[in-house]
Amino acid sequence: GGVIKLSARKEGNMVRFSVSDTGIGIKEEELGKLFDKFKHLNSGYVRNNKGTGLGLVISKKLVELHGGEITVESKYGQGSIFTFTIPINEILY
Repeated sequence: GGVIKLSARKEGNMVRFSVSDTGIGIKEEELGKLFDKFKHLNSGYVRNNKGTGLGLVISKKLVELHGGEITVESKYGQGSIFTFTIPINEILY
C-alpha cells in the first residue's frame, strides 16, 4: 500500500494545506488537464474508477472564491502533492 500525508502550516496571513501520496503519480503531459471540466486522465486507475470530471474543478473554484490558489506537483510512478492556500481570515470567519 501507499502513504497519504496531510499537512497544514501558517505562512504569513495564509494557511497552506497539502495532501501528498506515494501513488501512481500523474504524467507531466496530463498535469495541465487536471483542472479542466469533464477531463479524465489516461491512467488505468482512472479508467476503472470513473467520476464526473468535476471534483478538482469545483475544488479550485472554491479555493479561489476564498482568495486562495491550488497547485499540483507530481512525478509519474512516485506520487503527487496537491496544495492549496487560503487567507487565515477566511478560516476564522
